[in-house]
Amino acid sequence: MFLAYSTVELLAQEETETIAKVKYNPFKTTIEDQDDIWEVKFGSTHLLPTSNSIQSKKFAFRFGIHYFYEINFSPAKRFALAIGLGYNFQQLKTKGIFQGSPDATFTPAENINHLSNPRLNIHELNFPLELRLKLQSELKFYLAYNFTIPVSNNMKYKVDGDDLNEKNTAPINAFQHGPSLRVGYKDFFLFTRYNVSGLFLTPEFESVDLFCFGISLGG
Repeated sequence: MFLAYSTVELLAQEETETIAKVKYNPFKTTIEDQDDIWEVKFGSTHLLPTSNSIQSKKFAFRFGIHYFYEINFSPAKRFALAIGLGYNFQQLKTKGIFQGSPDATFTPAENINHLSNPRLNIHELNFPLELRLKLQSELKFYLAYNFTIPVSNNMKYKVDGDDLNEKNTAPINAFQHGPSLRVGYKDFFLFTRYNVSGLFLTPEFESVDLFCFGISLGG
């Protein structure tokens, strides 16, 4: 009787281990075993160095939403690779406006009478590759490298109280990339990102780099 019980228990344990190995195959991670497959970001966008002549010091809003497919490398789900696809909107408050597309020269605000509230809105697709470390304490460290393709940009401003909107006048770099870091607890994160590539194509601003930070919600 004891031998039969031990045999059944051993077979059940082997079956459980077999299922676990199949379940956590790095290329067959089920949706149920993935963490933070959605991400929503809210933050602020800035240009470095801060002494640049294009950006004002006003708050510039940033929003992003991403979907991730997570590949876990162990049943404990402590270490994983996540492949993402998403959309970013970022706003830059500027000290002037871009004019004269396709030459796209930058005209400072002091050279335009009654100019107010100039801002550059950028819409882009983002493809992050994220290495994830998750501790038993539910602390999470996500280090990523991002590949970004701007889709469109809008230069919005007011002159004499009239709202103006010019599309795709800013000389935006068509392919951007850079690292980002998310540090969080459960589903709440703080994030930061820095672009290694320049944001603008014009020689005047080619050394100006994008930097952003804020909060990120996972789930």
